[in-house]
Amino acid sequence: MEKVQKPSFIERFLQLDRRIIYTLVALAVAIPLLFPLGLPIKVTPEVQSVYDMIEDLPEGSNILMSADFDPASMPELYPMMKSVMRHIIRKHHKLAITVLWPNGPNLVAQCIEELKQEYPEWTNTVDYVFLGYQVGGAIVIISVGDSFSGTFPKDYYGESTDGMPIIKEFNQLGQADYMVMFEAGNSGDWWIVYGTEVHDVPVGGGVTAVVAPMYYPYLQAKQLNGIIGGLKGAAEYEKLTDVPALATSAMDSQSMVHALIFVAIVLANIFALMLVGQKRRQAREEM
Repeated sequence: MEKVQKPSFIERFLQLDRRIIYTLVALAVAIPLLFPLGLPIKVTPEVQSVYDMIEDLPEGSNILMSADFDPASMPELYPMMKSVMRHIIRKHHKLAITVLWPNGPNLVAQCIEELKQEYPEWTNTVDYVFLGYQVGGAIVIISVGDSFSGTFPKDYYGESTDGMPIIKEFNQLGQADYMVMFEAGNSGDWWIVYGTEVHDVPVGGGVTAVVAPMYYPYLQAKQLNGIIGGLKGAAEYEKLTDVPALATSAMDSQSMVHALIFVAIVLANIFALMLVGQKRRQAREEM
């Protein structure tokens, strides 16, 4: 009776159960989220430009923000929006917030409530106004060029915008000293056209990684002063504000998964070559 040869270590490794691989990937994602590693993050010039613009504006400047995304893009855009909003609060700038996507207002409201826990002195109608969502896309942008209160008679919370302390001084797109848009699509094109070109307001953008290439031509043409791109950009902004949060931890997870995949590919190729050599030696010995 012919003795069955047990598979070698190399063969067992190359036939590794995929459930083990999935478990390793899950651990690589979860552990840095629970216990951040603090891996180094290099800040890119385009993210630094957005930060510097908000940082260098005189205290009490007017900033317009548009959150044009939905829950599907929340993992990338929410952390950067919260980090930028925190920076604006620290600098005591006035903030008006609009939304062009119907599923976006609840995300902004959640962000505001979280930040009010950190900064209870941050006052609605005085330091900020959340105008909410208005259907119309580019028409809304044209309209806010004339009047915020005319376009949004009531804010997200149902209060009349006419007569709000912040609206008395900041009631038009053209009165903004800076604008930051958070985009999961091409709505940012409209803000660039009517913000930079029509009203001469400098614009910066926070965008998902997949749409970031669409906006780099605007950066090169100086129609955007900066871009916060994807989760990495959000982590960079968290580093600049010295408040590491979800994006920073998520970048640790991403780096760990990339390292795991790299090691697995290298080992699989090495062992595959070793197995080929082993089989060739066996074939020569049997001849």
